[in-house]
Amino acid sequence: MAAARITRHFASIPGGRWGPRQVHYRRTGRGPVLILLHQSPLSSRDVIATMQRWQRHYTCIAPDTPGYGLSDPLGVTHAEMDDFATAVVEFLDAIGVDKAAFYGFHTGAMMAAMLAARYPQRVHAVVANGYVIPTTAERAELVAEYLPPFVPTWDGAHLAWLWSRMREQVIFFPWYRKEPADRMALTLPPPEVLQANLVEFLRAGDHYRVAYRAAFTMPAAEALREITVPALITASHTDPTSRYLARATEPATPVTVRECATPADTLDLALAHLKRARSSAAPKAVATRALGGRLWQQMLDVPGGQLRVQRNDDAVGRAVVVIHDALGSTDTVAGLAASFIGQRPVVAIDLPGHGESDDTLPRGQATVAAYAQALGKALDALRIRACDLIGVGGGSLVGLELAHRAPRRVRRLVLIGPPYFDKALQQRLRRRYVPGIGIDWHGGHLLHAWHFVRDQGLFWPWFERTKEGIIEGGVQVNTDRVHQRVLELLRAPGAWQRAYRAHFSYPVATRLHTLRVPALLAAAEWDPLRPCALAAARVHPAVAFSALPADERDWACTLLPFLDS
Repeated sequence: MAAARITRHFASIPGGRWGPRQVHYRRTGRGPVLILLHQSPLSSRDVIATMQRWQRHYTCIAPDTPGYGLSDPLGVTHAEMDDFATAVVEFLDAIGVDKAAFYGFHTGAMMAAMLAARYPQRVHAVVANGYVIPTTAERAELVAEYLPPFVPTWDGAHLAWLWSRMREQVIFFPWYRKEPADRMALTLPPPEVLQANLVEFLRAGDHYRVAYRAAFTMPAAEALREITVPALITASHTDPTSRYLARATEPATPVTVRECATPADTLDLALAHLKRARSSAAPKAVATRALGGRLWQQMLDVPGGQLRVQRNDDAVGRAVVVIHDALGSTDTVAGLAASFIGQRPVVAIDLPGHGESDDTLPRGQATVAAYAQALGKALDALRIRACDLIGVGGGSLVGLELAHRAPRRVRRLVLIGPPYFDKALQQRLRRRYVPGIGIDWHGGHLLHAWHFVRDQGLFWPWFERTKEGIIEGGVQVNTDRVHQRVLELLRAPGAWQRAYRAHFSYPVATRLHTLRVPALLAAAEWDPLRPCALAAARVHPAVAFSALPADERDWACTLLPFLDS
């Protein structure tokens, strides 16, 4: 039987213990509700295989732990496992679940057990797969050595360190110790698996330490003595946490402790345990609730999959739709989008294959026209019939094409730093601008990606790196900015290359000449494509040019007079 589709959602918690926040989660299956809690520093993506394995038996719901994946953090640098258990209860309330069965893996195992100990009225049964019970000395060492700060560095060296760290984690436990007794008898996973886990780590950033620390400092043995619901504490023999099972001494009567030979045996035992317990029907998926005063996230169902949007609806009036560049997402234009909060409804959309959106384009059809068509379907799903559209970089071409196709839908168009090139330059850029960045087993591709992105802020075009190509108007190699764009590159493999090539093939001059929608060209002084915007304004005098402030968070003030005209 083919696996059922796994959908992604956001639950909004408007006023919990930690203030307004959102939880991203995955959902699939049928039958009673089962909540799956993932390990750190990953996200619900890590339990997809388990969800597929159990989707015939349960409605599987897997949230991203606060501060991991796409879930908002709790806003604290230190949290206890009690706090994470309370955060799970707030999530249950937000999705309408009164009581559920729970399965947790590694950090998620600790969370599940604490939830059972502190909130038994919300738990039918619980499985903790990979439970850690360190001694006092081990706990102190883990807290001191396992969780070094993760801070991006100007030269990209943090990425090389992280790749090595991710490899060591599947060679030694704990990863920082290199004695024979610490070596695990495991086959090193393919580089693609390490890459996927590295991207998850990058999503969490330095916050990766918070849930890890909570797991290490949790009073683990004591929690097992407090559980009053059916509980299974388990691990496979191949899991380094199996060494801790012998320390689960004198647990409460409902607690069973058992080691299994293989991970598959562990999952079979877990399922049998859960099915013996009572269960509750799963509620229907709830629509994402708006949160005021900030951008909030939503997964949008469109033909071919889901797109992520970030939006705010505090104001009334015609919606402003923001489209990002290649090698970007709604995260890279969040400052621009947020500048409209309280002045206009605003929506930023991850284009297909970028950011957190599925690649919904027809296979082999990554063209500006295809992106514009996908954008139109997203606006249909959002029920936006008319809007003002702001495109950044290549996103401006997507907006231009949509305005060309649907002039009644796009009322005002702003093109920020459009790639306005002649055919000769377009051809040269198609040939040389987009590097092939694969995945090296040793992680060298990460430095390739870092220096490619960083040089984009230093030279135009980046691949020539001549003194004539030095970008004026301010150096755009802020470390955090480069780091964010490298993350965009890593989480959109293949898509960003296809998008660039589509932009370098688009007849922008022709489309501007025939445009029937009021349009504005704009760029900040630091934008390497500012000369392109100025050149387009000279050739197309009906389209004015506006200089933008250096800070994207101030752009709404400059653009609103045009949008309101």
